[in-house]
Amino acid sequence: MNLGMDEKSGMVKAEMDLAFETGKVIEAPPEKLAEWLQHLCSASVRNGGVQPREIIRGLTINHIQMARTIQSVEETMRNLNASNDATQKRVVVLTWVALAVGMVQMLCALAPFFR
Repeated sequence: MNLGMDEKSGMVKAEMDLAFETGKVIEAPPEKLAEWLQHLCSASVRNGGVQPREIIRGLTINHIQMARTIQSVEETMRNLNASNDATQKRVVVLTWVALAVGMVQMLCALAPFFR
């Protein structure tokens, strides 16, 4: 189905309006948010009375995208911290093993002097 630009724009606007009216905008996938944002940035607003609403919607979509990005970064940081903690524990164990091996080598080297 090949839709004209006005028809597609109208469908995107209707879908976006419904999402905002029902509060489902928060649950929208990233692709939809990007499509709606692109629509808000490129579609003309004939009624000056709704221009502020369209601006607020754009800001809301940007906020949702930023909040999701921050949440993703925080999750990545938690995962990295957990990995770093595990690596640090291994390094500490290896340090103690190296210290023990060094002490054994020292004792073996000094043992002939005490016989």
